[in-house]
Amino acid sequence: MISLYLDVFLLAASPFIGSFVTASARSWPDWGKIVTGRSACDDCGRTLSPAELVPVVSFLIQRGTCRSCGASVSWTHPAGEILALLIAILAVLAFDGWMSPVAMMFGWVLLFAALVDLRTFLLPDVATLGLIPAGLAVGFLQGGLDTLWLNALAAVIGFASLALISETYKRLRGREGLGLGDAKLLAAGGAFAGPLALPWIVMTGAGATLFIVLIGHLLGRKASADTAVPLGPGLAAGCYLAYSLPSLISPHF
Repeated sequence: MISLYLDVFLLAASPFIGSFVTASARSWPDWGKIVTGRSACDDCGRTLSPAELVPVVSFLIQRGTCRSCGASVSWTHPAGEILALLIAILAVLAFDGWMSPVAMMFGWVLLFAALVDLRTFLLPDVATLGLIPAGLAVGFLQGGLDTLWLNALAAVIGFASLALISETYKRLRGREGLGLGDAKLLAAGGAFAGPLALPWIVMTGAGATLFIVLIGHLLGRKASADTAVPLGPGLAAGCYLAYSLPSLISPHF
């Protein structure tokens, strides 16, 4: 019963958590703005009222603009709030008991990392490296030492594979094309989901990235061989889906 109440609370709170995650991602690495300051317009600096901070609803009512200066509000705010809710819904559907909030936290950290990568083309170590021991701990609690060692092997394979591709590309092209942040993120996915999930994570990441490029092309943003496109958001989606979907289609733990 306590687990049910917690799930309901987290579902209701998830859009607000998504708002916080989005604001944190837009401020990273200067988190002092989030910890010590109140939400304000990025352009005019006016402190936002509670009525302007209702997830998604405020964005729609204000038509994506600031009430004071008319500046556009980034689309990442409602997108992050909706994605945080979808992450929570999938976690509740896929897992029971203590695993449900754990899956939500995993998804919300991945969302933070993806939003930072979209803005900066960098994946923060605080997210990618922090998820690796967390995933190993969850694996141990679920399946003991056998699962721990299997997921640790997946983390090593995940990191080594993308790190090798990154180094090979750098030597062939003379510039960096794939950052080690992506390798760390794949390692985190392996730590949570195990070695069998790694190919699915990579395919999802590549597919989502190509989809973003295609949408940009349709919108008139021509891509070339030198166009930088972040892989992190696609990998993050792959990590969460590879972790949650098997539990959704099989009996709960």
